[in-house]
Amino acid sequence: MNDCCYGEKLIAAGTAIAFQLAQECRPEDLELLSDLFNVIGEQLALLANTKAVYKLRCDSSRTMLPEQSQGPS
Repeated sequence: MNDCCYGEKLIAAGTAIAFQLAQECRPEDLELLSDLFNVIGEQLALLANTKAVYKLRCDSSRTMLPEQSQGPS
């Protein structure tokens, strides 16, 4: 898949799914699904951010270890 169009393809897929759900569900159910997907989206963003921070900390600690292990000269 061409990376430059990946975002547009995800938007198109999301729109198609939303239209299909809108045709099949009652307004009350759509509202509930919207709330559920918002929660899922927020949790995914939180997990992605914490994973990135953890990776940065691990990478930083790995680069510091050789310097720290030398000790005083």
